Amino acid sequence: MPGLGTTFGRGAATTSQWEMANSDCIVIMGSNMAECHPVAFRFPMQAKTRAENPAMLIHIDPRFTRTSAMCDMHVPIRAGSDIVFLGALVNHILNSPRWNTDPFFKEYVVNYTNAPVLINEKFQDTEDLDGLFSGWDAQAKKYDTSSWTYAKAAGADQPGPFEQAIERTWGKPGANAARPDAPLDETLQDPRCVLQILKRHYARYTPEMVQRVCGAPADSVQKVGDALLNNSGRDKTSGFCYAVGWTQHTTGVQMIRTAALIQALLKPKSFSFPPRECRKRAAALPTRSAYCNGMTKRLNPPATRATKTGSCTNSLRA
Repeated sequence: MPGLGTTFGRGAATTSQWEMANSDCIVIMGSNMAECHPVAFRFPMQAKTRAENPAMLIHIDPRFTRTSAMCDMHVPIRAGSDIVFLGALVNHILNSPRWNTDPFFKEYVVNYTNAPVLINEKFQDTEDLDGLFSGWDAQAKKYDTSSWTYAKAAGADQPGPFEQAIERTWGKPGANAARPDAPLDETLQDPRCVLQILKRHYARYTPEMVQRVCGAPADSVQKVGDALLNNSGRDKTSGFCYAVGWTQHTTGVQMIRTAALIQALLKPKSFSFPPRECRKRAAALPTRSAYCNGMTKRLNPPATRATKTGSCTNSLRA
């Protein structure tokens, strides 16, 4: 999946099926999971039927199916309009009081994504160029992506010792690869930083647009967005489940990419629980204990900034 590969550095599934039993909220889109993947669906049901802190299941799909019947919320949308609904979730999350007041979320994106990295000053978004990104060649009908790169620090035209070592081992990185010396704004206020560009790009995806394009109630964005926000953080995690309804769609790459952006803003599902919580939940699922014990090594982000080396895997750029 190119959408996953661009965001997390690998295009395969980001977590195992049985780990969904540990989720606090699961959004199912592009799938009738109960009928088409009944073996895997037992794990969301285990999360939903937990005696302590049961998970919330949400199904966003044009049809009301058996999956919808088993979920806490069903949001009907027009076929193929998933990308608009997902874009509205990004907009809702970025402007929500919880995301902007809980220090965990900004601590996470500053340390583990490219949110604070500054973009080339020549880059222009679609609102600046009447629906096109900078670099569009109308005659060739393709983009020149040279303006989409990260900004370069002063005197960074030549690769440094670290980059030279990377090139010797892995080959020359692509033009958009993160540089160890790329300028940053850890306050996330610079208009050229990735987060601010993302925020401007998704500002157009309003609840009114969802109602007009998707046919879903305008308040459904807030309900789903708040469910994800309230079940994400340092000690909670949410996840997305999708199948061929996305992977085989004409805009499937963009759908999966946008869902991955939401995960990167809230904390990817792969970073599930702090050790104490993981051990407690592992005790309730003895057949999964070996896997959950392995998860105890995946700690939550420290207060100090992680070393910025190599390629950035959790990319937020639209």
